[in-house]
Amino acid sequence: MKKRHFFYFALLVLAVGWALTLPACHKDTPDRITPDPCPWPEITTKGLNTFGCKINGKEWVPCVDLSARIASLTPLDASFSESNGLNALNIIGTYFRKSEGDSTTSGFGIWLRPLHLGVINPVELIDASFEFDQTTKGIFEDEWNLPTSRDGFHIEVLRLDTAKNIISGTFEAILLPKYGKDTLYITDGRFDLKYYQK
Repeated sequence: MKKRHFFYFALLVLAVGWALTLPACHKDTPDRITPDPCPWPEITTKGLNTFGCKINGKEWVPCVDLSARIASLTPLDASFSESNGLNALNIIGTYFRKSEGDSTTSGFGIWLRPLHLGVINPVELIDASFEFDQTTKGIFEDEWNLPTSRDGFHIEVLRLDTAKNIISGTFEAILLPKYGKDTLYITDGRFDLKYYQK
């Protein structure tokens, strides 16, 4: 009888030990890795509401830290305005990350007119800009905009679905500093957006 009790006790110890080590064994498996909150998007045309570009070779993706709890701050906003004959598309991407009491806010915007498929002529572009602000410290670093000549800007609309309000495309740009000296080289830009009518 004692042997049977010992057997059950040993079995119980093994089961508990196995249960405790199981999570540790699987914590590094791909299905348990925490996904990147701001993943680099592929070039798509499905209205996935993605945007990304490389700024001087570094990936930049709109992303808002949910722990910041700013209800009005959204990673992406795309609107289409048909007032005053402008027919302008307004795309604004925002990056806001808060860590250890410091936060940075940066934004990239493209304003287009008119809206059509294919390569957009530079004269049809209203503006493109980028700004960076360390909000907690109150330091405004700089603001960059397209040169008046529109040199270095290229945008191509790959999909325009006015029934489903989807616009997708790729872009590149050279942005000049408003106050400083460093030029921004925007490459590998892509957007796949659901826009709304204003």
